[in-house]
Amino acid sequence: MDAERDREIIRLWNELRRLQREGRPTALMVRRIEKALAAREQKAA
Repeated sequence: MDAERDREIIRLWNELRRLQREGRPTALMVRRIEKALAAREQKAA
């Protein structure tokens, strides 16, 4: 696994949680996380 990619996913996840706490829209952040996870899985395959 790529540590830099993992850190980016964690950063995105933390940003998503912050947006949820503030009651702000999260759909874009969810898509960014899904894209990052898909890229990580594709690289691992």
